[in-house]
Amino acid sequence: MTLPVGPRPESITKGWGGKFYVSIQGAPALGLNDGEIRTFDPETGATTTFVTGLDNPRGLAFTGKFLVVTDTTVVWIIERSGAKRILAGPSAFPHPTAFFNDAAPESGGKAVYVSEMGHRELMRDPATGLLWPTDSPQAIAIPPASRVYRITVTGQVTEVVNPSRKVLVMNGITEANTYGHLLCAEFFYGNIVDVDLRTNKKTIIATGFRAADGLAQGHDGTIYVSSFDDGRVWKMDRDGENPQILLQDVGFQTTADLYLDEKGKRLLQPDTAHGAIIVIPLA
Repeated sequence: MTLPVGPRPESITKGWGGKFYVSIQGAPALGLNDGEIRTFDPETGATTTFVTGLDNPRGLAFTGKFLVVTDTTVVWIIERSGAKRILAGPSAFPHPTAFFNDAAPESGGKAVYVSEMGHRELMRDPATGLLWPTDSPQAIAIPPASRVYRITVTGQVTEVVNPSRKVLVMNGITEANTYGHLLCAEFFYGNIVDVDLRTNKKTIIATGFRAADGLAQGHDGTIYVSSFDDGRVWKMDRDGENPQILLQDVGFQTTADLYLDEKGKRLLQPDTAHGAIIVIPLA
């Protein structure tokens, strides 16, 4: 089932009172401040505007009390009333901010994780808009600069995942089932990487899911990942084995972040190009 939601949706999460919230980017150009957060009812398709005046809002993380939103080079925090303020701007970070993407809540509600993509501008052939081949000189020339930051709800910033070619250009992130670990979706090569946050040891558990964007892990360990460029969604075992396609042929630059609704036995998948949420039933 596909339900219209607004121009260029990127992320969806469950928030206050069990309502779903969607980030609506609006026009791709920066500085227009036409981005919004909307509520969304997957049963009826009804949407309402919750917050306006954002630029290109992307990742969403609900802490239990606040909704945290990434927006290119700033991170917003939103209250239940809809009041918004900047939680962390460029000066709060220890490294230059280029492109914040995903956000994921830390268990306990005191902080969120945010991915900074690093050199995403070097990923694509400007003549085609496609990702460079993985064995190309252009691929090797992309310097590792992608990071994950932990941001408390009071605005303290700490770098928790440092740059590495294993996580060359990170997009989706989520707490892993293993305590103290984070799962990261590396966009360029398509690596799904387990990071031990205590040691920063990075283990590639699966690869080849190029343009990996949305990422979630179920209580049974099943991993779900979407490809933004391929218009495809997979599930796989906790160790990266037995990948199965759940959705395909949506189109180029469509399937962005996703939300695993285990209670509802479904994935909610924003389709950026077509301005919709795709509801994917899970057996």
